[in-house]
Amino acid sequence: MSSRESGISLVKKSYKTTIESLKDHPSIFFPFIIFAIFEFLALMLIYLAPRMPLKIIFGPPIRTFWGEIFLHYPANFLLIPKLTNLARMGLSILLGSVLTGMAVTLIYDIYTKKKVSLDTAFLTAVKKYLSLFTVVFLLTALFYFIEKFLTISLIKYFRAGHIKLLFLNKGLWLGPILICLNSLMAIIIQAAFIYAIPILMIEKEKTFKAIIRSFVLFKKLAVPTIILVGLPMLFYIPILVLSYNSAFLIDKIFPEFVILVSFLGILISSLVIDILVTVSTTNLYLINKGNQ
Repeated sequence: MSSRESGISLVKKSYKTTIESLKDHPSIFFPFIIFAIFEFLALMLIYLAPRMPLKIIFGPPIRTFWGEIFLHYPANFLLIPKLTNLARMGLSILLGSVLTGMAVTLIYDIYTKKKVSLDTAFLTAVKKYLSLFTVVFLLTALFYFIEKFLTISLIKYFRAGHIKLLFLNKGLWLGPILICLNSLMAIIIQAAFIYAIPILMIEKEKTFKAIIRSFVLFKKLAVPTIILVGLPMLFYIPILVLSYNSAFLIDKIFPEFVILVSFLGILISSLVIDILVTVSTTNLYLINKGNQ
């Protein structure tokens, strides 16, 4: 059997186990629903930020970092996708880390046919909070700075007077190509870190050793891991495209449409992508562990 066939076979096994787990144990959805609720609350705060009394709190930082114009209609809607993305990053580190640890514990208990308990899974994750926080913080920070580096580098390149890069113009590089590059980097970085939390929660490994072991396991299972991480992200492509074209949405449709796009983004990212990626890759980790 070729490595490609072996990888596809592992993907099929992982998805089969994932579908069975989600069907028979809906409690797995709980951590992801909680996270989606907090994301929705963050979106509402961002939407209401230019209004009193929230303007007293959020007005100064928005004015300082982005400008006074973004506190007024309809320019405030241009800032919503960026602030929603930043809110998701912050929530992922502070809350998503422990909820992911909780989800992994539930998946492990289901896989090993142990008694499934939300309370026990949550307390188990809380005990590992510092380690979980560290893993998600490093993953998020790495992606954030690489994304910033790519974006700033391209902007500086074209501001220096260059018309094209590799025979392609500015519009393509700062539009669809940048979206693809950022998405590709997100998949690779997440795939490299993806096994750190299962190793932390299941094998009780120390933080940085778990990260190193995740890198090693990713190298071994690169093909199935990238498929399991990358395939669900295809659902998010329409949201990415629409978010990058917020100005078009505001001008051609109506400003409030940006809120709808952001809300759909929360549903897709938290209740589709996060669930599929977390459950399937944890099952792949357990399948690989069982084969050793």
